[in-house]
Amino acid sequence: MHDPNARDGQQAPNTLTPVPLDNKDDDLDIAKLRGGNKRTLALVVVCVAAAAVGGARLLQSMDAHRAYMQAASELERIENEESGAFLRCALPNLQQSQLASANGLRSAIEIAAERLDKNYPKALGKCLPLLERIEHSVKQIQPPTDISSQLLGVSNSVSAFGKAWTEYRSFLQQPVQPGAEAPSAAPLIDKITASWLGYQNARNQAKEAISARL
Repeated sequence: MHDPNARDGQQAPNTLTPVPLDNKDDDLDIAKLRGGNKRTLALVVVCVAAAAVGGARLLQSMDAHRAYMQAASELERIENEESGAFLRCALPNLQQSQLASANGLRSAIEIAAERLDKNYPKALGKCLPLLERIEHSVKQIQPPTDISSQLLGVSNSVSAFGKAWTEYRSFLQQPVQPGAEAPSAAPLIDKITASWLGYQNARNQAKEAISARL
């Protein structure tokens, strides 16, 4: 059948004939997309890893901070409760201001020994276990390793304080021979006062070490 739109000697193109497509551009786009996905995935992996490391460091920092706070709190509790309980037991009429100096503490000890007289060694026998409790409590503190030496200093100073009191009590229990001059207790009392100041100093150093890390 003759197509009126066809020019002489020419046939109209077949519209159903497939038109060839160039796939090079599509392949390039797909390659770029895949490359972009790989870079995105790598970036996500790096971010997740960084977040994990940062999270672990944050948890470590929080744990250390908690350990410092617990150590500081326990030192304060020991000072207020256990040390206070011993001092009230051994020195019933102690004034808080007397703890600030060696002379003040020495006066408190001499007054207590004079008032209780022969009953003082027996009274001290009931008080000394309180010092053992203090030493035990200090040893139970589990601080970060960087302040363990300061806590050891506190423990050692408590031991020295307890030893000084034990020696003083033993001295008071010794009978005085008739006609003999009573030996002086002054050196033993001085040992108590010196060890008390040593305990206070060690405790302050531990608190300062903790504060510097908070």
